[in-house]
Amino acid sequence: MTAGAQSPPRRVLGEVVGLYWESGLGDDVPALSWYLLASLVPLALGLTALAAVVLGDYSQAQALSEKIAHVLPKDVKDQVVDLILRTKRDSPLLIAGSIAGMLWTCSGAVGVLSRCLSRLLGIPGTGIVLGKLRNVGIAAALTILIVLMVVVASAGTGLVHRLEIDYVLIRLAVPLITLSVTLLICAGVYLSLAVGNLSFRAALAGGAVGGLILQLTPTAAGYYLRWVSGHTPVELFLMLAGVLFTCYLAALGFLLGAGVTARIQLGRRLGAPAATDSDRVT
Repeated sequence: MTAGAQSPPRRVLGEVVGLYWESGLGDDVPALSWYLLASLVPLALGLTALAAVVLGDYSQAQALSEKIAHVLPKDVKDQVVDLILRTKRDSPLLIAGSIAGMLWTCSGAVGVLSRCLSRLLGIPGTGIVLGKLRNVGIAAALTILIVLMVVVASAGTGLVHRLEIDYVLIRLAVPLITLSVTLLICAGVYLSLAVGNLSFRAALAGGAVGGLILQLTPTAAGYYLRWVSGHTPVELFLMLAGVLFTCYLAALGFLLGAGVTARIQLGRRLGAPAATDSDRVT
């Protein structure tokens, strides 16, 4: 081994330290986790209200609300579903308010991700007003896409039953399809936030990391919440901790994806100073 060269384990450790700690990414995870936690109820309300507007059938929106709230603990899920179903019964203004609240809270999460990616790539921000409008636009595009994905998935489930397609094939194909879609969504978000300062290859690499973690998060959260579900104070505390940890894992997935994106784009370890011309000559 030549002088100054590092062994593979030390290089991997250095990459991990640079990616999570030296880049400051670890400090952004709690902030994004908080925004995701604050967005849970507005997101469920807004998605269902938006589905009611798009589908024109509130019975289908009701089924969608139950699917959206499925990852929550049972008592919390019942309260969320009941609150969602009041949106049409109470007032059309509540539907508009639900959608607006969803977009506003979700745009805050997009803003945290945008600031993190801009800092890692060393690109200037877009300003307060333009940045907020862009974040709201991205949040709106993502929520519409989620509604369309749920609608297509529901229609596809009915088609699968009618065609009697092999169940094993479906069990293998669905995770791959959802992972691919999540990968593309994450990559699209990174590309939109980088404003032309990011290659498609780097965005795909980050999208693969973020998409994989986001796909594993609901499964892990579901097993945990089923394991600790109950009505005693300790079990309720553990369920609340599970919801918090779910938001933390989702935030970690988004931000690790952003970190990998910046690492591929810059071509150097995050947290390390960029090479100068004199360094390249020597």
